[in-house]
Amino acid sequence: MKRTIYIINAILFMGCCLLVSTTTPDVKDIDVNNKITYVNSDAITKEEVIEVAPVEVVEEVVEKEPVVVEEKVEEEVIEEEPEEEVVVGKDEVIEDNTPIDSKPDEEVYIPSITVGSTFTGTMSGYGADIGNYTASGHYIGDSIYYPDSTYGDIRILAGDRSIPFGTVIEVSNSNVGSFIGIVLDTGRNIGFDKLYDFDVLFETSREALNYGVSKNVSFKILRVGY
Repeated sequence: MKRTIYIINAILFMGCCLLVSTTTPDVKDIDVNNKITYVNSDAITKEEVIEVAPVEVVEEVVEKEPVVVEEKVEEEVIEEEPEEEVVVGKDEVIEDNTPIDSKPDEEVYIPSITVGSTFTGTMSGYGADIGNYTASGHYIGDSIYYPDSTYGDIRILAGDRSIPFGTVIEVSNSNVGSFIGIVLDTGRNIGFDKLYDFDVLFETSREALNYGVSKNVSFKILRVGY
């Protein structure tokens, strides 16, 4: 009887071993705490779905600076008029292109231009370096004197336009002393109603500046015209 029981137990044991051998898992997963865990291959065939969060795309807006267009402004060119004749007094230069200055009406005195007449007035100077000829056409490039047939070498004067060229005048009480001069020239600021009554010729404008303006000068008419 016992022998029969042993045989049955042996058959059952072998059947269990055969059953275990046919269901052994085919994948070795992880060794945890010295124990081997097996995972059936059917467990890893299942598809895994991974949800991905949507990505928000942000467009960067670049603001462009406005372009400033500068307007080109043309500068007005003002041409300067050339300097011309220089009429000199003490420490002053009067340009020919300036307006003509006149004496106040109460100071204007028109003397009689006759032989022997006398009067007082003002006298300035000008240089021979501003031109080669006087208004009468006399050449002054080589001398400030005029060789008169009656009075010899006498100084050249610029006077009022009413005085005939060639008129000889005796001058006294001036900054250059007393002398005899002859009217051979005119000037914008020279005349009985202008700044100065007479202008005496010097070699240079610088010398005329040093001479200055003479006031209360005595004039005596010695000859009228040539």
